Amino acid sequence: MNRTLHISLAFIMLLALASTGLIGCTTGATLKGQALEIQELNQSIHDRAYRCAPHELAIAESSVEFGIYELSQGDFVRARQHIYRAEEHAKKADVLSDFEECRDQSIEVVVEKTPQVEVEEVKPAPGDRDGDGIADDVDQCPDEPEDFDGFEDEDGCPDPDNDGDGIPDVDDACPNVAGNKPGEGCPHFDTDFDGIADINDQCPNEPEDFDGFEDEDGCPEDDNDGDGVPDLIDRCPMVPGPATNNGCPVERKLVKVEDNQIKLNERVHFKTAKSDILPSSYPLLDEVADVLTENPSIHVRIEGHTDSRGRDSYNQKLSEDRAASVLRYLLGRGIDASRLVSQGFGETRPIEDNATKTGRAANRRVEIHITKQ
Repeated sequence: MNRTLHISLAFIMLLALASTGLIGCTTGATLKGQALEIQELNQSIHDRAYRCAPHELAIAESSVEFGIYELSQGDFVRARQHIYRAEEHAKKADVLSDFEECRDQSIEVVVEKTPQVEVEEVKPAPGDRDGDGIADDVDQCPDEPEDFDGFEDEDGCPDPDNDGDGIPDVDDACPNVAGNKPGEGCPHFDTDFDGIADINDQCPNEPEDFDGFEDEDGCPEDDNDGDGVPDLIDRCPMVPGPATNNGCPVERKLVKVEDNQIKLNERVHFKTAKSDILPSSYPLLDEVADVLTENPSIHVRIEGHTDSRGRDSYNQKLSEDRAASVLRYLLGRGIDASRLVSQGFGETRPIEDNATKTGRAANRRVEIHITKQ
């Protein structure tokens, strides 16, 4: 089997491994355990991966170190991102280096050393105090010898940090190109290693979380649905829901929020010709209170309606009293009074024919309309 086929099969294996290796929402202790397992994998494949998959090995080793550091800082979200990246590249390095030629100890890695250049000692000439071969009359630093590193050598001054990035040239891996990541000295076109170039990355120092939500901006989103429950513990990260239900929407049987109304799936029952709410309607009004509690920006108008039997003035008063009774019930459930108003309409707004028993029953109703959300 030729090497091309080997590599094709390797990538198929890699995809299979990646599909089952996702790191989910875990505790700090679990993340630490996963990080240690990845380190053990890195160590076990190091020699062969160094020969055949050095890039993947380097990312796996650095990412797991970043993950352990973030764990020590208590940032589980960032730690999870780095550990996921480390796991992905460690498994990729494992697959890409799983060949005999990678295990062959006879293969030597040859590192070419830069030939040592013998610098002929320049003896101080008359008028050259620092002995750098540049006459004092043109030497801008006559008491400091030029370092002759190929950068502004003609001015006679040593330049300890050619690119001005704060990393001394002696420690700078890229002495003539300014780095944009502290401590390294080399430029990074993808500082956070999330695969999104810094020029397009709105958060170049924070890796994207790639959870299917706004992944193109390069920024991790800790709460995709904006419900106040962090995605790390949100069982429904794309759909808003209360913390009491683990971030998932509550399925209600008796009420439903539709457009500008909280629809009641059954009638509010009162004592005959009175405004006293019957206990059988308490569960219905409790669900209304739950909706208002979970949506604190919603304000409502509670409406009372009657059928056409009886005097108009009597029906008007009864509808007002019944709407007020519902308002008081919601106050008792902890809903702020500033969010509630009640209003009676008597028999003026029928929804069915008052000439029939069924129609009159439908017209005796309470409606809850959303006035602000």
